[in-house]
This record gives sequence, structure tokens and C-alpha cells, in this order.
Amino acid sequence: MEKTLQEFLDYATNHAAVQVDLKFTDLFGGLHHVTVPLARVNQALLDQGVAFDGSSIPGFSSVERSDMLLQLDLTTAFMDPFANVPTVAVFCDIIEPHTHRRFALDPRYIAEQAESFLKSKDYADTAWFAPEFEFYVFQNADFGCSQTSSFFSIESKETSGTASVRNSQLQGYAIRHQQGYHAEQPLDRLFDYRSTLVQMLETSGIAIRYHHHEAGESGQIELEVMPGTPRAMGDASQKIKYFAKNLARQMGMTATFMPKPLAGQAGTGMHFHQFLTKSGQATFFQKDAEPYDLSPLAIHYIGGLLSNASALLGITNPSTISYRRLVPGFEAPVRAFFSLGNRTAAVRIPIYADTPAEKRIEFRPPDATTNVYLATSAMLLSGIDGIEHQTDPTALHLGPYTGDIETLPEDVVRSIPVLPTSLSEAFTALKNGSEFLTRDGVFPATFVEAFCSYKEKNEAEVLRRLPHPKEFELYYDC
Repeated sequence: MEKTLQEFLDYATNHAAVQVDLKFTDLFGGLHHVTVPLARVNQALLDQGVAFDGSSIPGFSSVERSDMLLQLDLTTAFMDPFANVPTVAVFCDIIEPHTHRRFALDPRYIAEQAESFLKSKDYADTAWFAPEFEFYVFQNADFGCSQTSSFFSIESKETSGTASVRNSQLQGYAIRHQQGYHAEQPLDRLFDYRSTLVQMLETSGIAIRYHHHEAGESGQIELEVMPGTPRAMGDASQKIKYFAKNLARQMGMTATFMPKPLAGQAGTGMHFHQFLTKSGQATFFQKDAEPYDLSPLAIHYIGGLLSNASALLGITNPSTISYRRLVPGFEAPVRAFFSLGNRTAAVRIPIYADTPAEKRIEFRPPDATTNVYLATSAMLLSGIDGIEHQTDPTALHLGPYTGDIETLPEDVVRSIPVLPTSLSEAFTALKNGSEFLTRDGVFPATFVEAFCSYKEKNEAEVLRRLPHPKEFELYYDC
């Protein structure tokens, strides 16, 4: 809903705010901010924007053209519950100062472009996404890396299997290995944390479907949100992460969205439920259609997701640790196929979503190292690619398959594409198969090179050169 300057000022004044926090997102999903006094916010500031140094923001401008502008989106205003000085926060668009046009690599702008591109089609006008927010909350986390030392240490009060926690501290209640799913109190020690977090998020305008303890026994939890459009869900994800981390810190704990913080315990994914509508009407449901009451539009959308899955993972799983989660044995997808209710499928069709309004698909590979603005945009464009090319997933050996696919005949299993097993594989697929992202101008032509080169230089290459502590166990006495 549009908000005039006066409505915004009235909102801020009614909440006793004295400053405005301007939040924006870098190319890789990192949240940044700059703060101005409320008294400075007037029409001139809205028109001119607030300057910042883009050369210091990952993935943005060069030093030679470093000046950039933030333009306030007043519709996103919310009170920051973690600011001691009363502060109203807003998300911002990034503007090129020399042209006053939107910055092509601004993730919010890419999400807007994806939404507009869908509206130009005659088969649907709105895309809806509902990610599952899984993350761990620990009592403490300590880590470090230098030339002569490398370590991490995790402490959780839900299990005796982490550092510095004795059985006596657990008072007899410890979650057993891989039995955290829907654990009840007193095993579930994070109920009050989740309930407080949900109350804060609902107050700030984010609708939560439910929350519960997840499978990981050392403090893994999940929030499910109600569906939103790509840009709105990008804003919501940034807010959820911000609230989750700051509330944990406020309560003497620490929250992480890392895909695989603990070996041998459940990884943390960000499964994206998604569907399209046309004039408010469902497009993915067709009664008695084979398979699974899915419309031809939905089948082709799935075909687009799966046929572009390897390239997609370069955006939805853009970290080296992403691929420590995507391994067999933890309900994580390792092959590109679709199935009904199967949590090892890359695309799962939820069994319980069996009405026109609820019918949706779930893309399960992504994790929270992704930039949600980019992830939703890329998934939407891959689905559109499938619709417009009428991609038949069955003809490409992409499903549907039921049960454990590893029990199928060997020749059938071999025909199902394997998803990337490393960040370098995913980036190779993205570089070789990014046309569905860039051909219509939603993602700028410079995106793939800017995104991959930064990640390769600053993350993948750095990790490749570091000795791992396990290697000392394996090879020290060679």
C-alpha cells in the first residue's frame, strides 16, 4: 500500500521515533544500513536520496564510480524493536547518481523486474513464494582461523553432544540424535524464543503460518511464512533474519542460518513453496489431471525449474558450505526430479495442498546463504522458461518418481540428472546456462560475471587454499 510522506511522518511520530534507519541489500544478500534523524526526512530528501559509498558494498560499484543513492520505500516502514533510541526502519532502492535511474544490480530492482516480466504474460500475473526459514539457535559459538590455528566450537543446551555442556546442565532432558522434529517442552528449550520472535514479526507486518522445533537436536527451529511476491518476500526474509539474530543475542544466545553448522545433524535449508495466479485465480491446480492434480502450466513450470536446476543452484546455493548439506541421508535433494511428498526430491508436491487455492510446488535445494530477492526472481524466470518452451519433465527423466529412487533400476537412476556437488560445479552451470535469466533483461548482462567472480575470489578460492583440521588427523604422520 502506498504511503505518503505525511502518513509516514505521522506513523513515526505516533511511535515516538526520532530517527530513520535506511536498510539496503548487497548483491549477495548482506544487509546494510545508514541512519538519519527523523527531522531530516522531507520531500527534498525523498526526491534526492541519501548518498553512500557503493565501492565498499560487496558486488556493487567500482571506486571510480563509488557514489550511489538510497531512495526510501516508505511502504516498508516498521519500528525497530532492537534500537534503544526509538527508530523507524525502511527498506531502500539503490539509485545511480549520474542518471537517477535504478541501479541494475540492486536485488530489489531485479525482483521488481521479474514481477513486471510475469505481468506481461497472458497465463499468469502474480508469483507467490513462501520459504521455510530453518536455522539453529545455539547457546554460544566460537570460531577462528589464522595461519597457525583453525577451529570452531558450538554450545547448545538441548544436547550433551556440544562443547562445554555437561549432562548435569541438561537436568536429564536432552534431545536424542535426529529426534528434534516437533520436540515438546522441556526438551524444546527454544519455545519462548520462537514465540517471542513470531510475536515481533507479526507486529512488524509479517504473517507467520506456524513455528516448531526442527530435526536437529542442537537447537534447530523452523518458521513458515504466508506467501508473498518476490520483492515483498525479499524484504520479509531480510527482516526475519535481522529479528532472529538480534533477538537471540538479546536473550543471551546466537542464531545462524548456515546450511551445515554441525556434522552429522540435520542441515538447514530454505525450501521455497511457490505458485502462480491470474487475476487472483489459481493456475497450478487441475482436478483429476495426471500427475497429482497439476495443471499443464504447473508441469511446464516444474520442467523449467528442474531443467535449469544446476544453474539455479549457483544463485540459490551460493556458498561452499551449501554443498555439505546437499548429501544423501538427510532428506536433502541430490538429484533433479519431482515427486509427491518425497523430501529427497528437488521439487516436492505437498500431499496436503490438494485444493485450488493451496496447490503449489516446493523447490527444496536452496538454503539461506542465498539472496532471496535473486532466488525468487531466478526461480520464477526458470519456471517461465519451462512454460514458454512447454518443457516436459517426464520426457527429460525428471519425474515423477515415487519412493526411494535409489531402489529403482540402475539404468533409471543413471538417467536422473545429479545436482551440483560443489560451488564450482554450480557456477560452471550458471555461466553456461544463464540465458533464461538475462535474455529478457530482468537480470543485467553483467550479473553472472559480477556474482560468480566475487564469490570465487573471496570465498571459494580462499577455502581451497586453507588446510582443514581433519587433514591434520589424516595426514600429519605421513
